Amino acid sequence: MVKYPAAVICISVIFYCLSLKEVFPLKEVKNVTGTKNLPTLHYGDLRDTVYTMQSNFIVVNLRDQKGYLYSRNEAVYEFGISSGTARLLDGVDTNEGLFVVQCKLPKWHSEQFDSTLMLNWMGFNHGIGFHALAGNSYYRFLGVKKSSHGCIRISREDAKHIYERIKLGTPVLVHSGNNAVFISFADSAAINNYKEYSYSDLVHTLSERYNRLYEGRYFIEPITKIIIGKNNVRHDGLPIGNSKMIPEKQLILPGTLDYQYAVQDVLRIKFSMKI
Repeated sequence: MVKYPAAVICISVIFYCLSLKEVFPLKEVKNVTGTKNLPTLHYGDLRDTVYTMQSNFIVVNLRDQKGYLYSRNEAVYEFGISSGTARLLDGVDTNEGLFVVQCKLPKWHSEQFDSTLMLNWMGFNHGIGFHALAGNSYYRFLGVKKSSHGCIRISREDAKHIYERIKLGTPVLVHSGNNAVFISFADSAAINNYKEYSYSDLVHTLSERYNRLYEGRYFIEPITKIIIGKNNVRHDGLPIGNSKMIPEKQLILPGTLDYQYAVQDVLRIKFSMKI
């Protein structure tokens, strides 16, 4: 039997205990298998992720007045928007949140605003949705400033392009740059790797996951891949958290984190968010 000096054993125990509490910034990870020329990364760039089985999803940045149509098979399609503002009479600010397209109509007349004709209507948050208008006067505001009474106005060309590609249940992420969640495409060949919660359970689960992210404990428990769609996302939408509360460090227990997965996930989200 091999005997070790008591001092050596004590030192080993101390280092092991410290390792359980150690916080590793992602920028310190080097030589990750399967990755080359990694830029300096920070866990502050990390976001929670939900998945869709659809072929497209839409991201709207209210701060920049830009929209992005992500596709499995096409390049990201960027378009200018003009969202809602409470500065207008009877106007409201467009809500932030994680939604899905609930209805589609090629033409729809607004009951609230003098039966205004809205073209290629794509509703996702009660009476709020994407649409174009018959005239051109609003074009000068697209991608520039908020000018609608609540909906997201887009050009007729962009409305036609998007309307032809999306289906009911297409996810829509509306944020102002501080979202703690992003969307990714699910692998249809591995559907058993994903879980579909009910709406109420989904609201609760996402809130818990954001809190783990804020506390630096995101990787302490297994990360379930969540599917969202028309079956489990209502008109009220889902919370998107606050990325300003995400720390630069996350707790990592030895042997529990797949560094390659973490690095690639941060890279993907960081790239997507900066398009």
